[in-house]
Amino acid sequence: MTMLGFSITFIVAEIIPLFLITLFTVIAFDLGASSYSVWLLNSQTIAVGAIAPFVGTLSDLLGRKKITIISLSLTVTAMIILGTTKTIAGALASQVISGTAIGMQLLTTIAAVTELVPTSRRGITIGYIVMGFMPFAPGSLYGQQLAKHNWRWVTVFVGVMAIVALVIIATFYRPPPRPNATGLTKKQILGRIDYLGSFLSTSGIVVFLVGLNWGGQTYPWSSPHVIATLTVGLCLIAVFWAWEYFGAPYPMFPGALAKHKKMFTAVLLLCLTSGTNYIPGIVFWVVQIYTVYEASYAQAGVYLLPIGFCIAGGAITSAIFMTIFKRHIHFILLGFCIVQTAGLGCMATADPEDIKTMWAPLIFGLFGVGGVLLPSQVVFSIISPPEHIGASVALSIVVRSIGQVVGVSMFYNIFKQSVTASVYNNIQTFVVPAVSLVGPDVDSITALVTALTAGPFEVYAHLFNATTQAQIDAIVKGGHEVYKVCFPKLYLISTAFGGAATLSVFFLADIRKFINEHVAVNLG
Repeated sequence: MTMLGFSITFIVAEIIPLFLITLFTVIAFDLGASSYSVWLLNSQTIAVGAIAPFVGTLSDLLGRKKITIISLSLTVTAMIILGTTKTIAGALASQVISGTAIGMQLLTTIAAVTELVPTSRRGITIGYIVMGFMPFAPGSLYGQQLAKHNWRWVTVFVGVMAIVALVIIATFYRPPPRPNATGLTKKQILGRIDYLGSFLSTSGIVVFLVGLNWGGQTYPWSSPHVIATLTVGLCLIAVFWAWEYFGAPYPMFPGALAKHKKMFTAVLLLCLTSGTNYIPGIVFWVVQIYTVYEASYAQAGVYLLPIGFCIAGGAITSAIFMTIFKRHIHFILLGFCIVQTAGLGCMATADPEDIKTMWAPLIFGLFGVGGVLLPSQVVFSIISPPEHIGASVALSIVVRSIGQVVGVSMFYNIFKQSVTASVYNNIQTFVVPAVSLVGPDVDSITALVTALTAGPFEVYAHLFNATTQAQIDAIVKGGHEVYKVCFPKLYLISTAFGGAATLSVFFLADIRKFINEHVAVNLG
């Protein structure tokens, strides 16, 4: 029952981003804030990265149960807000709360289940947990079907799942006292929390990632907003590391985590690059199916199925291989890094006029992403001391979140520039029909270009006075010509990060000496 509870908790943590990724353009447009659509993604990811360091230490001291119950309660709160809000501010608030919950859930799930089994079986145990997600892997299909009626039903589904997980964890999970807190009073336990480090890490990560996401989107890179936030964020992070190394009596990230420096650095790089490569094949594939392949809601649900199935399938396969071939984990990760790099890179060669040419590279690319993303965090738990598993998983989540925000910011800026240039290159095919529909106003044309990314244009055509099928077809055809040249560059750039991940794996050859039958925690 403990494993079932954590499996459902993992489902909740993963199904929220899956629904969001496939519906973020729909939600933003429905709330009249398409320009903030990227913030719906990044506000959640920033919250995940910001909370993870603090929760890692806290869960190592206070235990996973309390943290998990709090996180599931936050999920229910976030779903209530998102399900009832009528403004983008409410939606962003719910994303921050749900991101906080997801950061806690990912950490406690991975840390709790891996410490309950021998080191040699941590891979396959994570595989079991991920298998529970498979019935929900078609989340993209479910989400698109719900969007035909009302996307807010998604929040009801997620909220109920969170309540079920909360009841199971509260009832059946009975871990012994944390070894880090044995013999300590509550006051002494609270005294071991690094409050200054928590403030510095959280504020530094949030400010830096906000500045990174502002750059080239909300404000120019040279603007005071971007320069100030990036500078202040980096300074706070630098002060945090100095405090951790020289001043903190009980640091959030103990030096023991980096005892094996070569492998420690390799896993950090693996988490960072896998987080970045998560973006082009997932976030921008959602946009591509509407703009280039002109999908309806029903078609979009089918076209997005590889996101859930392939990523989960890659994670499960990688986890099983890590258990069967436990002495050769570095070769397993190497194989998945190569598959990831080759698959995403080959997406650039697909025919924009024939979606069938996209399936093979998309499936292989996402399968590779799944085979690296979660298992790299398992590797982090393997090379870490048992008493610091929470801190190690927290660090991996922080680095992965930074990679994702860097990916969204970088790829979105490149994509935005490509779309702008392509509009000017398609005067006859797109601009002329657009002007005849909404007039020569730049803001109106920009809104029309943006609407094409939100979903099937037929759903939004009435907002632009498109009353005849001929008008709708002209805009859709023009949009196809604008957008079809904008995606290959993103997929080609992803190969650089895949290459860096591949190289980092070569420094993990010594991990075999950590594979044994040691169990970190036995249930009471």
